[in-house]
Amino acid sequence: MVGGLSLLAAKKMKFFNRVSLEIVFRKAFNSVKFAREEICDYIFPKICFGCREEVGYLCSACFDKIKYLTDFSCFLCHRPNVVSGICADCSKQSGIDQIVVATAYTENFVSSLVEGLKYTFIEELAAPLANILIKQISRRGLKNSFSQSVLVPIPLHKKRLLERGFNQAEELAKLVALKYDIQVDTRLIQRSRATAQQAKLSRAERLENMQGAFGVNHQVNIPSTVILIDDVLTTGTTFVEAAKCLRSAGVRKIICLAVCHG
Repeated sequence: MVGGLSLLAAKKMKFFNRVSLEIVFRKAFNSVKFAREEICDYIFPKICFGCREEVGYLCSACFDKIKYLTDFSCFLCHRPNVVSGICADCSKQSGIDQIVVATAYTENFVSSLVEGLKYTFIEELAAPLANILIKQISRRGLKNSFSQSVLVPIPLHKKRLLERGFNQAEELAKLVALKYDIQVDTRLIQRSRATAQQAKLSRAERLENMQGAFGVNHQVNIPSTVILIDDVLTTGTTFVEAAKCLRSAGVRKIICLAVCHG
């Protein structure tokens, strides 16, 4: 089993190394006006993260194979049979009214899309990830819930934003907002301090890490309903801390939206 996992990790690393080289090459051609996309696509054809065929970063066949979450429990305390994604007790404590997640993170090639966006800086991967979110919203019949809402991406600290060049949550928010013709507000909440990467921390460390990490910008209008959006929900700590700030500022309803859980 260990050998199998090592082989899988090696294959994944080889794939990401190839994609990283592609991104460097594409960025080098950004200032070249003549047929730069055609040249890049010829040398580095876009490979599907699901089947590894040269058909784009996510082919339609692999998109259709994605297993969406259908059996819902509370994403915070794991209490079973909670359609809204958050139980009454956790909702009261956190200020979150609903949690919507598209798919699982583990044993799922969608996690590679997330990692490619966040750590390999392939901004184009925001589009298929947004489409996964949009499909889950449609499957859940939640389109009308979004009509009077404002999308608020979980913000990055300025230092991390400078390192990455973009906020993956903001890129997702823009695409989801375009689909539902709703507003994106990137100024409503801000990182008040830098935090360690949540992915590297235990649950207890995550809770401590995110305490006081956000602040509300009172110079902008406070909407009645906010949809917080991020790429991954693990313990839910990031959403909870952001929601507490929004509630204290007067937001009446908060929905949390993420691509993956795990």
